[in-house]
Amino acid sequence: MRFNKQVTKLFSIALATLILNVLCIQIVDIPFSALIARNLGIYAPHLKTTQIPDFLLITVVILTSISWIMYFYLVRQNIHNQRTLFYRVMGTVLPFSFCIKTILKWAFGRIETRTWLADQSLYGFHWFAGSEGFEGFPSGHMLVFTSMFLTFWHFYPRYRTVYGLGLFCLGIALIAAEYHFLGDVFAGVYIGTIVYLSTIRIVR
Repeated sequence: MRFNKQVTKLFSIALATLILNVLCIQIVDIPFSALIARNLGIYAPHLKTTQIPDFLLITVVILTSISWIMYFYLVRQNIHNQRTLFYRVMGTVLPFSFCIKTILKWAFGRIETRTWLADQSLYGFHWFAGSEGFEGFPSGHMLVFTSMFLTFWHFYPRYRTVYGLGLFCLGIALIAAEYHFLGDVFAGVYIGTIVYLSTIRIVR
């Protein structure tokens, strides 16, 4: 019963996030990103800038490997408890969420904020044409880390404030550094939540 209540609550949050995401894409994203560009000035299209190294794949591979190693170790010790289930969920949700974000980025082909700042006529979705500069939707980091933090949230609720704050700071950083529109971040949270809910239902 408690688990069902948690699932209902998470689905409600996901629905609210979906509505917010649609509003962002249609109304908020362009003026908000323009405001960020004018006031923060982190990225200038006419200047040479270096990309922040993307360690997402490496992070997923390392954490997935550790999770499965720990899972099989506990199983071999004939330990079947919440910790065993945690490692199994973590080892599943991380590669699953990474694959989902890769497919969706290619399918939607939405322009990234930095590319849009260089040529604002390109704004929008370029369906099934996701490539460099057109991989903004959804935010892969938000998608993967949302599914990961929700796993921690479920199994280790004592530090929920830390998980929530970490995810919030990541979203702010991605927007402030002009890697993503606000809608991309909301989409990452929404899809990451769905991926987590789907994974834990299957694993359990």
